[in-house]
Amino acid sequence: MFEMLLLAALSAPEYPGFVPPPSGMGSEYLPSTVRSAGMGGVSTALVSPDGFSMSNPATSAWSTSTGVTWTAGWRAGDDDAWDGGMRFPSVSVLFPLPWNAVLSAGLSERSRLLDASTLYQDGYRGSLEWEGGLNEACAAFSLRASDWLAFSLGGRGAFGSTRCSASLTETGPGGSGAPVNTQYVDEAKFMPCWGLQAGMLMRLGRVDLGASILTDRGGRIDIDRDYAGAEEESSSRNYDLPGEVNLGAVVRPSEWLSLGADLHSRKTMHLLDSTVPDGSVVGLGAEALVSGGVAARAGWTSTDGLWRDGASRWTGGLGYRFADGAAGLDFSISRETWDGSGETSVFVSLWSSES
Repeated sequence: MFEMLLLAALSAPEYPGFVPPPSGMGSEYLPSTVRSAGMGGVSTALVSPDGFSMSNPATSAWSTSTGVTWTAGWRAGDDDAWDGGMRFPSVSVLFPLPWNAVLSAGLSERSRLLDASTLYQDGYRGSLEWEGGLNEACAAFSLRASDWLAFSLGGRGAFGSTRCSASLTETGPGGSGAPVNTQYVDEAKFMPCWGLQAGMLMRLGRVDLGASILTDRGGRIDIDRDYAGAEEESSSRNYDLPGEVNLGAVVRPSEWLSLGADLHSRKTMHLLDSTVPDGSVVGLGAEALVSGGVAARAGWTSTDGLWRDGASRWTGGLGYRFADGAAGLDFSISRETWDGSGETSVFVSLWSSES
């Protein structure tokens, strides 16, 4: 019996190498505050003394007190990666410094992966199942150069992991053979890759203009394979994320009403043998200060290219400030449709600051 098993092992073909998921980094979602999510993604020129915008940290330059924001969300729809799942809780911190400077930092989920495929390769056939995703981290300094002008400079990083569970059967000229060590797990760890992000915000009376740019980022993927037995092996490869540009404008026709527009643009992304085309996301939104610290919000977002070409999203939200303006609760809900599919998202955040 031992001789037969040894012969089968020696004659078995090489095990397949790391097989990337067909959908790359999975289904993406642009990091944003709940206030911004309720306004159709408007954030690049939206002054946020109580919140942190990853698209343009310069919007936090008017912050005067230390604050913390915690955000959670839930999504349900036709995207299996997100359906019925809670969003990874995100957190951000604002810390004012001397000389009109503010230190800001945040952490948020960027993508989620859930995929499956059938493999016919290198003398094996079987099933592969992937799960995982990427997160975004940002740290920046904002400087208020004057009452109407602010700049920001910092870094944006991505990190995360994907896990592939494989169950394979050896195939040969006579058909399928006996499975020999045909179950394994590939753990692909995306080591942090950082890019430089610069932003600015101008406040020109009733009009605010904002812009930011994020450079290309590159990092390393460490792949650890664990077979059903005690055997293990490791490998690595590089990955790159393309740069991004954000432009925005906010107009205040009156003291209680703000109207905004945002443009997010990104180059083509090649990641793990998959390609996400270049494209843009356009967002339009409004915020009305009702009374008693309550704000009502609404917006619309359209995606051209990128991960959901042709997607359209309608959004709404509410905000409530309490404790003499030292704390607040924000809520948003949205409905997005694309290619006959749909998804509903609900987000809520709680922020507090020193009074």
